[in-house]
Amino acid sequence: PGHRAPTPPPPRPPGSRCRGPARAVAAMGNSHAGAVRCEGMPTADTRPGAFPEYSKQVPLTPKMDKAQNMGMYKRFDESMGPFPETFDFANQLKLTEEQVNQTYEHQLPFHMNVDGNKKPAFSTAWERSVAYHHGVYVPETYQPTKTADDIRLAVANFADKVHQDSPKDACKYLQIEEFRCLNVHQFETQPQVAAKKCMKWWNEMQKCQWDQSKFNAGTTYIEGPQMRRRRPYIFYPDFKYA
Repeated sequence: PGHRAPTPPPPRPPGSRCRGPARAVAAMGNSHAGAVRCEGMPTADTRPGAFPEYSKQVPLTPKMDKAQNMGMYKRFDESMGPFPETFDFANQLKLTEEQVNQTYEHQLPFHMNVDGNKKPAFSTAWERSVAYHHGVYVPETYQPTKTADDIRLAVANFADKVHQDSPKDACKYLQIEEFRCLNVHQFETQPQVAAKKCMKWWNEMQKCQWDQSKFNAGTTYIEGPQMRRRRPYIFYPDFKYA
């Protein structure tokens, strides 16, 4: 009576063999009466929950994938080297930079159908004409998507026209970037998506044109208070005659 029963030691994990007095494990204090020595560390076989990358075959790096012979990285072209698998030793030498396919044609099929939207079927010509008149049928939205070369040529031609029409326009580069954004997001095939993605360029161009018109009209000054005019804005009241 008056003495507390000793707490039993916690169970040992499978796969590890520990030696030492049990009271050293249950002491939980500053007592160093005994030391516990464990032989063998927990592995993926003994502790599968602690090593999900091994138990579920999810390698974290290509090096881990090759060391464990999982072969998960071979499913994707981005992780393969420039040489075939028979010449894997050349890929390991890193003779060239790691090939990551980030081309436009490779990424576009993940977001939309490159062959275009499915064309609707009309029983008669007048039905198609009515759908076209009311904006339900737009033929441009059913054509194949543009390639990177097509977009590059279209933007270059548009830029040449803009530079020729208004060479001194301060907002022409925003206009060119808006056109580039619309083409990249395939504005003919998916106009709603392209309009949402490129709204920022259109907004910046509108603000630029408004500022440019004020500078050209002289209703504002670019910099320096010494260039300030008497009227802060165009409709400022004239208090002498008001």
